[in-house]
Amino acid sequence: MIKQYWQQLSSRERRMVSAMAIVVGISLFYFGFWSPLHKGIEKNHHSLGMKTSQLKNMQQYASEARRLRASGGGAQQVANRESLLVTIERTAKQKKLPLQQIKPDSDDGVRLTLENVAFDRMIEWLNLLEVKHGIRVTDIAVERQKKRGQVNGRILLQVSS
Repeated sequence: MIKQYWQQLSSRERRMVSAMAIVVGISLFYFGFWSPLHKGIEKNHHSLGMKTSQLKNMQQYASEARRLRASGGGAQQVANRESLLVTIERTAKQKKLPLQQIKPDSDDGVRLTLENVAFDRMIEWLNLLEVKHGIRVTDIAVERQKKRGQVNGRILLQVSS
């Protein structure tokens, strides 16, 4: 049937149909294969660059952590339970965090409660305790409050060993 239709066309129409078939074929190749392949390669190349940059940063952080660990620097370890309590209370006051309850939990731990505090401020405080004083969070429960950004927290802190 197609052969019969083709033979009925004039030579000028055959050239036009052939040219259109070539254009359609090239378009299908470009938009169906070449363009998606090229975009995928570019996307992967960009992703590789970002991952390489992240790897370099992580290697720098790792070498700095090894250097600090070897020099004994970094966190200032809390010497005893009394200074643990004092450190927690002092840093909480600095960050303007009202401690509702604070009680020793074990030889090297303290359990505390915070109510209606800014979540961001609480996280900054916990980070300060970990980085500067070697006090880490071993258990935490956080409840969102009605006011946006406010939480209640029950936290168990211990001295890093």
